[in-house]
Amino acid sequence: MKKHTREALLDSAFNTFYKHGFQGANIATILNDVGINKGSMYHFFKSKKALGLAVVEERIARNLVNKYASVKSVKELFDVLCSAPQTLAYGCPLNKMSQEMIYIDSDFQKLLSTTYTKFETLIQEILEREEVTNSALKAKQIIATYEGALMIYHLNQDAGGFVSVLRALEKELK
Repeated sequence: MKKHTREALLDSAFNTFYKHGFQGANIATILNDVGINKGSMYHFFKSKKALGLAVVEERIARNLVNKYASVKSVKELFDVLCSAPQTLAYGCPLNKMSQEMIYIDSDFQKLLSTTYTKFETLIQEILEREEVTNSALKAKQIIATYEGALMIYHLNQDAGGFVSVLRALEKELK
């Protein structure tokens, strides 16, 4: 039961932070969703901040690793990236949390920076497997293009434009 409760807290907190932002999230909403009281939450996490940091590490970072570690080719990478409008209704969780928290909390900044570096390294390793030159720089370019295109998609609801931008970048890598 204890492990289940902790996992349920992390899942609910991830969903709530993702939809409403960390600062806009209400702990009471998370507790109500999980069906526990505040004291039970404090058994697992001493504060909302501790819960937020755990969400970054155990949901956002883990999800990135799970999603990209098995990608074997540049084509497969771009296929996964192009599926974002169907799977990221509120934007990129890493980017969203970073935009909100890196300037106001140094613990979040450090953990989010580490998480971003993991993401960048995963992309770089995919590029290196296919011997793409300047793989470190191109990994940064892919992420920057992806994040920018995702923001524009959310502003305009133009999935075709989102995919076109990413496919153009994919062609440049060949």
